[in-house]
Amino acid sequence: MMESVDVREAEVRIRYRKLLREIEDMQEELAIIENYQLMGFMMDSEELFANVNDCQTVAIDAKVMKLLAKLVRLQAEQMSTNITQFSYQEYSERLLASMQVEREQVVTKMKMVGLGKQFKTFFMRSPPLTCLYGALDCTPPPPPQRKEKVTRSSRACKVGDLVETISSQVTVMESAEKQTEQLVTQVFRALVINYKKAKRMPIDYFRFVLDPDSFGSSIENMFHVSFLVKEGKAAISLSEETGLPLIRPVGTNDVEGQEEVKNQVVMNMTMEDWAKMVDSLGIGGSLIKRGGNN
Repeated sequence: MMESVDVREAEVRIRYRKLLREIEDMQEELAIIENYQLMGFMMDSEELFANVNDCQTVAIDAKVMKLLAKLVRLQAEQMSTNITQFSYQEYSERLLASMQVEREQVVTKMKMVGLGKQFKTFFMRSPPLTCLYGALDCTPPPPPQRKEKVTRSSRACKVGDLVETISSQVTVMESAEKQTEQLVTQVFRALVINYKKAKRMPIDYFRFVLDPDSFGSSIENMFHVSFLVKEGKAAISLSEETGLPLIRPVGTNDVEGQEEVKNQVVMNMTMEDWAKMVDSLGIGGSLIKRGGNN
């Protein structure tokens, strides 16, 4: 029994070292924000960590997590909000300039106190209550005076009502877009996982998107996959053997150095077509799980 446990721990360490070498060799590519392979390495690390039972493997996991955190920080620094891009070097230089400190000088305590006094005005706080000189007044406040109602025409429309209606519509649209982004991310995560299970070979498109238990979910999966293809995160090709479409995730290495051939295809699928394809392909379960449990 102990020998089998030692063998499993040794296998986990070997896989951890291989994962660490792969990440170290691809640091420059993974630091690019358009590279989506970093998510796959994070999933591999999470899968391996579930089998960690000894200190030596934990030490290797710490090295992997430190390297992944560094790459995530490099990608985060490349993100921009509108036109302004955050840079901690520029922020530090402006902070020193506000304290009138040169780059090579040491920041003194007095300079830090002065900076705190400048920031103090932006944090409005009530003064602390140190002591009480008597009981609190328990007299109830006077009743509020009722205002006389002003009758207006029923056809009159308040500007506040219009603003509230517009803001509610914008909120509904933003929530719908956010939900669509979350579903597209779930589909991409399922594509990466099944692509790795297939030993990094393209997957049958219909086996990936069709849900044998729901026609509506199948159509939604096809809709979300179209977003991945449009954004360049997935590629669809035809199998030379069967002639059926294949799908695979796209990394940065696949796009650079080669010209893509783009074709647009409109496909019509009825419920009868869906049932026939599920039966002919022998699909027993959906590869895209809802709720984040891929």
